[in-house]
Amino acid sequence: MELLKNNKLYNLFTGLLLIGFGCFRLYQHFNANPTLSTFRVAIAVFAIGYGIYALYNYTQLKKQV
Repeated sequence: MELLKNNKLYNLFTGLLLIGFGCFRLYQHFNANPTLSTFRVAIAVFAIGYGIYALYNYTQLKKQV
């Protein structure tokens, strides 16, 4: 588990994937005909937040090496 935590590419791909998923869900909620439930919007916001955190970890690990 420690190997995945310190893997730079894992943090990069996870961050980009979660930000993309969250932004797509928020776009779908605000611009598409079927609106999402509050729980799904909260998951999308959480995904964007965790994606930003993963990208932050990627930049910090990149500076250490």
